[in-house]
Amino acid sequence: MKTVAFNTDEHKKLCEFRTIMVFKMTERGIVETLKYLVLYAIMNFDQQYSKKAMELLKRAGVSEYIIVSRFNRGDLPRCTLACSVGLGGIGIVFMDNELLDNLGYSEELKEFILAHEIAHVIRGHILSKIFIKFLIESSMLALKDSVKSLEKAKDVLNGLFSLIMAVFSFGVTFKLVTEVDPQTVKREELEADEIAIKLAGCHAAVMFAKVLERLKAQGYNISHESTLGFPALTLEERIRHIYQKCGQL
Repeated sequence: MKTVAFNTDEHKKLCEFRTIMVFKMTERGIVETLKYLVLYAIMNFDQQYSKKAMELLKRAGVSEYIIVSRFNRGDLPRCTLACSVGLGGIGIVFMDNELLDNLGYSEELKEFILAHEIAHVIRGHILSKIFIKFLIESSMLALKDSVKSLEKAKDVLNGLFSLIMAVFSFGVTFKLVTEVDPQTVKREELEADEIAIKLAGCHAAVMFAKVLERLKAQGYNISHESTLGFPALTLEERIRHIYQKCGQL
């Protein structure tokens, strides 16, 4: 069989071409994923909690623009109670339908969970980036199926159209997270809890800590394992951190 020998320059050019093609494929995947996320967010836009998000941002003294959308766990299986996507100055917080409709959870508790996700967005935490990565790696079939009709988006605020435009400009410069350091996730999770305490107050934070205690009693010991696929911090670490910051230890 005849072999073809590449000189150094030819081999270098071939490697550069492959790198560019892989980058372009990844970039298309990012833009495609963000597009469906934004469409899904518009369809499931929640005006009440979006208004609450803007109030929390005002308390934090930042000029981000964040909307809140409901989600069904079957559509976003990596998302548990809530998750967020940061688009550099613009963000989407997804909150579980069952959480928001559960009358057994106080509004203070829901506010703390929302504040925690807002903290991820305004601080540019890695969790708001790896959520995109998980969606790209999955088939996104459920998400795509959910945005076939946009009839529910008729009454969405005009500002959301700027969110759509941001997706495409953001997708060009977005760098996909390929490696996640558990220590970074741990530090940022505790930081998000700390910011949420400042925004929502200790009373709400302690309520959340008690929810974590109930989960711990049911045998759940690791925080975010279903999202990350690996342990980063324990529920006990989050509980102790909240109690410590609220002067209850």
